[in-house]
Amino acid sequence: MNVHQFLQAYGRAWERRDAELAASLFTEDATYQEQPFGEPLVGRDAIRTYWKNATATQTEIDFLAREPVSSGKLLIAEWGCRYLHIPTGKRRELRGILLAEFAGDRVRIFREYWHRRETP
Repeated sequence: MNVHQFLQAYGRAWERRDAELAASLFTEDATYQEQPFGEPLVGRDAIRTYWKNATATQTEIDFLAREPVSSGKLLIAEWGCRYLHIPTGKRRELRGILLAEFAGDRVRIFREYWHRRETP
């Protein structure tokens, strides 16, 4: 899997709220760190659970990744996501950066940093 394929699958998993697809992008022992000061999730099962819970309150999801930068096993990409937050009925927008280190065709180390705002 190349970096473009990864980003397409990552976006598809988010837009479809597909925790299984999201988890399949990572190695069994992958680490997934959502925020710089948070503890990383460890393992594909933890990532699957995170994705299931994180997307449970989202609908009308639209994901976009800008042209990635990659070098060797490392991918860096800026991304954005808009969705409707089901509990509040408000639209939200996220923008962030992800860093992914691959082991073969799956991600072994994943870190992302993002900000959220409500939109009209």
